[in-house]
Amino acid sequence: MSENDLLRQLTKSTGLTRAEIRRFVDLDVLLIGRGRAEATTMRRLRRARRLRRDLGLSPDAVAIILHLLDRIEALQQAQAQR
Repeated sequence: MSENDLLRQLTKSTGLTRAEIRRFVDLDVLLIGRGRAEATTMRRLRRARRLRRDLGLSPDAVAIILHLLDRIEALQQAQAQR
């Protein structure tokens, strides 16, 4: 699947624009380019859309929140393994 097709699929599935998705890629919120949209990518973009829509956050603010949520999840997993 080409990047264009992948972006089209992601925009239809998540409700985000191509520009928003590209901005999240630029901000290291997600990686695309393996030629398919994985379930984790879709969930992450839908979470980003909800943060943008419900709280009116900028893409930069959403990126910060998603990175912090990743850190919290990693700390919780590390704590659970002790």
